[in-house]
Amino acid sequence: MQTLGSGGLAASAQGRGGKGSIYVWASGDGGSYDDCNCDGYASSMWTISINSAINDGRTALYDESCSSTLASTFSNGRKRNPEAGVATTDLYGNCTLRHSGTSAAAPEAAGVFALALEANLGLTWRDMQHLTVLTSKRNQLHDEVHQWRRNGVGLEFNHLFGYGVLDAGAMVKMARDWKTVPERFHCVGGSVQDPESKCTERFVLIQILSGIWSQKQHWKEAV
Repeated sequence: MQTLGSGGLAASAQGRGGKGSIYVWASGDGGSYDDCNCDGYASSMWTISINSAINDGRTALYDESCSSTLASTFSNGRKRNPEAGVATTDLYGNCTLRHSGTSAAAPEAAGVFALALEANLGLTWRDMQHLTVLTSKRNQLHDEVHQWRRNGVGLEFNHLFGYGVLDAGAMVKMARDWKTVPERFHCVGGSVQDPESKCTERFVLIQILSGIWSQKQHWKEAV
């Protein structure tokens, strides 16, 4: 399985005077037969991945699921109510009421983030991700396949909706008094040098060398 790479996005952490550039990425319109985990931009830690929900709280038929989606905004409806699109201008300068997909959802999110930055210009790229997670709302969002779960700190999340629909008012309010989170901490637990893997019926054995420990890691049913 190949993934689309995220290129040089890591350098974006130095943008805006060291506060980091804010990249908003659409989770994708491939539907249930696609997976945004395989999109290197959607799954990159340097981006904020946005999916779409429709006006009755369901997921759109074109939505892809993945663990990297942080939040959602509203986009067009299903076939029964195609009129529920997003109003904007088209490529020719005309007004349209039918802008659709996560291509419409992501720009809506960018507008919300711009409001938060207007309230607090000191927000870093990590601050924006924290604000997204903490202020998004589950409301009546639901899907028959992907259920809501709680993570280790008790926040609800969903692999289609992320942490919920963005709440511009709540984000701006929290942004005003927000205290910047620490810089990203990066550590390397080990590295693979001249990898020699052994495959059996159910295991792949790879030796990982580290200054802390050296042992063989086993991945069950990896082949």
